Parts: sequence; structure tokens; C-alpha cells
Amino acid sequence: MRAAAPRAGYGGPVAHWWKNNLQFTGAALDWRYEGIINAYLNLYRATNDRRWLEKAARAGDDLIAGQFPSGSYPDSSFEQNPYTSGRPHEAAVDIGLCALAAVLRAEGDPRWQRYAQTVQHNLYDYLIPRLWDESARSLRDARHLPSFVPNKAATFCEAVFLLADLTGDAAGIARYALPTLDAILKFQVQTGDLAGAIYQNQLNGVRVARFMPYYAARVVPAMLYGYAHTGRAVYVDAALQALRFCYRWRDPDGAFVQMIYPNGRVNRYPRWVAGAADIVRAGDLLKPHGFDGDSARSLTWILDGQHPNGGVGTARGFGSQSSQQAPGDLPEFRDILPVCGWADKAFRYLTGLIPANATLPTLETPDRADIECSLHGRPARYHEDRTVIELWQRDTLLYRWNKGEPWAAICTSALLWK
Repeated sequence: MRAAAPRAGYGGPVAHWWKNNLQFTGAALDWRYEGIINAYLNLYRATNDRRWLEKAARAGDDLIAGQFPSGSYPDSSFEQNPYTSGRPHEAAVDIGLCALAAVLRAEGDPRWQRYAQTVQHNLYDYLIPRLWDESARSLRDARHLPSFVPNKAATFCEAVFLLADLTGDAAGIARYALPTLDAILKFQVQTGDLAGAIYQNQLNGVRVARFMPYYAARVVPAMLYGYAHTGRAVYVDAALQALRFCYRWRDPDGAFVQMIYPNGRVNRYPRWVAGAADIVRAGDLLKPHGFDGDSARSLTWILDGQHPNGGVGTARGFGSQSSQQAPGDLPEFRDILPVCGWADKAFRYLTGLIPANATLPTLETPDRADIECSLHGRPARYHEDRTVIELWQRDTLLYRWNKGEPWAAICTSALLWK
């Protein structure tokens, strides 16, 4: 999935709840780097094999080379690419870079400073000057509009904490991270069936009463950093409540529902496959604090979504997003589409399960995957190999991405959803 030119990095199409982006396929400097860098670092820690560290550094170099003079990153908006200023994506990039810098610094490798400086430039020269709302004491989601999205703000907080650990300068924690965490606390439901849930966002002072387990889980790491820094139990308590909310809305097969409304109505589909790893990882982070959710079923759900050639499917149930009726036997095209910005979450979580001093097995991994799927209720065929991703319906080619290219070669009108 890597491209060498016109800019080095990890590319490919994107499927998402909010929007699908199958046309732009270029290397995107978005939240995929959070998982990719951390996964390679996990492999390095587990095996002490420096090739994994160098793969993490190669990914870090993508970000240094791509960063604009302003401090922003190009094509950092995931499903909305090709656009810059993506949130939570730019802060998620910074999380990956901080993790890389911390490992290198511990080894006395001077490269760590370049990665830390890249984060400093993004956070303090770009994101904070444009998005910090002094009156609200939190990070806005839009520059010229009073707005707040807790999961995105939490990703920003996490980056601030990690950079402070690298530089030894904790001023940003007190100035930006802790006030933002306190703002997030006000968005958490305290009682009833939705206890622990977190409002999806606020726009012009009006809260949007949608509660998504995935986004609640994304808040957990920042809350734990807040707890570690201050010792205030309110942060770890909020994290525990958020994960208990997520697990209450887990289905028997280990998947998590997509969205819950205050009246109890549920949008179950699509249910994340690769992305579910972020929820399970958050639960594992909370186990030392008393979280007792069993991750086994969800781990099986994730592993069952992996293709023979290593890609991990995005979800199950995209074809039911509008109807919310149970999906048929065949997965929809977007379900099985392996998206770097989702697969990285499974990559990070799974590599974190590898014990220290492990010897990785040698695998005979096929170069291709051919999977029967559906499109608009009709049978289709997904094909992927090292050079291409295609979708066929009978003898008609509906989609083709030649890997490494910044745009899909073929993307027909059949790949439009209402």
C-alpha cells in the first residue's frame, strides 16, 4: 500500500461512516501513521530486530518530508482527502512521531530530535494558534465556528502529553491538555442506560446527542495520561465508564454497534472490524485500573476479518447503513476493502500482544485475495494483488486502483451511495 511518488507514504481508498473516498488514493499523512508507527515499534520491542525500528523511522521520515512550512500535513483529512488540516488526524500523526522519538531518545539516537521538532511545529505553530478557544478553554473543531468534538480533542491532548514527556516542558499540559480533558468530562453521560457515553460533538453551543462506542474508546488514552499526570481519579473513572458503555453495546459475536441515540434507537451497521481494535486496546489499557471486559470475542471478530494476503476488512454491514436491516451473507465491497487508516488500528493492537523476545514465524502469505462480495445487493468480486485493487460485477470492471497511483484509474458511477 506504499507509494514512492509524488510523495512517499501509505495510500489507498477509504471507506468511512461519514463519507467514502474511493477516487483519491495518494499517500495520506493522517491517523494511519499513529497505528503504523506504533505497530512497527511494538515489533521492534518484541523482537529487538532493528528492521522494524527502521520501518517506523521510514514512516516518520514520510511525515517530516511532507510537513508544510506552516506546520500542517498534506492530505491529512482521511475520508475528505485531498485536504489538509484534518482532525483528529494531524494530532494522531503527532502521537506516532512522539512514540518514535521516545524510542530513539532512549537509545541515544539523535534522530529523535527531528521527529520531536516536527510535532512541536504542528502542535504549537499550527493547531493551537488556529483552533485553541481561550474563552471555552478547549480545542475547537473548526477555526471560525464555536465547536467541540471530544474524541478529536482527546487525540490532541494525548499528543500534548507525549511531547511534554519528550521535552520536559509541561507547560502545555496545564495550559491546553488538562483544560480540554475537563471539557470532555462535561460531555459524558452520568446516569441511565447511556451512562459513560460521550456526546459526539457540539456546534454553536448545541450538543449533538449521538453516542458512538468507537469515539468513546478514542478518549481513553488521553484520560489515562491525565490521571498519570495529576493523580485525579476523575480521569480514570471517566475512562472506565466510557469502556463499560462500549462493552454494554457489544454484540454476542464481539462486534460493537455503530451509534446509539437517547431514545434507545440504534444504528448497528456498519460494525467496524479493523477499527474495533482501538476499543479492545482501550479496554486492555484499563485492566490495571479494574476494567474486567473480556476481549476474546472481539479479538476473534477482528482476526476473522483478515484477508489471505494480510489486509484487514473495514467493517460488516455497509450495505445496511441506510436500511439498518441485517446484512446478507455476502459482505459489501466497502466491508472488505482494506483501508490503511483502519487496518493500522488492528496492526497496532495485534503487535502489542506479541510477548518480549519473540521469534516471529515465517509465513507463506499469498500475494493476492479474491473475495466474493456484493454491491447494491448484487453479487460482485473483489480482487487484490501487489499491484492493484479491483471490483468486478460479472465481466464489468467497476473499480481499479493501480497501487502507488494518487488517483483511482476507474471509479464508476455504480460506486455511489445515497
